[in-house]
Amino acid sequence: MGKEMVSFRVCGTSTECDTALLDHSHLVAERFPQKSFNLDRFPLQIKNQTVFEQVNIFFDRTDDNPSLLPSYLREEEKFKQVFRKLWAYNSVWIETALPNVNVEIAADALDSENKKIRVKEIHSQLKASGSKSMKINNLHDFELFLELGLREKVSTVFVFEDMKICVWSNFDFTLPLYSDDDKYTELLQTICTTEGIYLRSLTD
Repeated sequence: MGKEMVSFRVCGTSTECDTALLDHSHLVAERFPQKSFNLDRFPLQIKNQTVFEQVNIFFDRTDDNPSLLPSYLREEEKFKQVFRKLWAYNSVWIETALPNVNVEIAADALDSENKKIRVKEIHSQLKASGSKSMKINNLHDFELFLELGLREKVSTVFVFEDMKICVWSNFDFTLPLYSDDDKYTELLQTICTTEGIYLRSLTD
């Protein structure tokens, strides 16, 4: 892993995939379908788009219908709990689109003034360095990027280095995930079950 670009190296196979991750979840899934999953609110993909639109919940929808906010926050917390547990056991890198977004608009989606201030600081630092990647050393920064991703304001991919797990956060509570090690995939499955979300295989 380098500071200039989060490099993705699939270990334990004869094939390696080195790429900037942010825009390439679909390429990873196509190349490694047995190791690719979705973190999802639903145990199976809802293929009827009309039905999905009726049951779907996302942050911007709460602007028009504030009564949905408690429901949204309950669902968001389930994903946060899974991510927090992964963060606790890993060195974590991110690759983020933050330098390319309007940081004032993004900050408005955060739930504390401290986070709003901090995201502007990080935005300035990344812009100055010309980088989209950084190592996350504290939980406050981690949760800041997690909220921005889950609320679909800033695309970010989280690289949990020790467990070789990557999660793309900006996908409407259906988050693409790559897990290289079966042992940790099983652990992640247990964590998801405990927190009330689903680790859904792309090959089912």
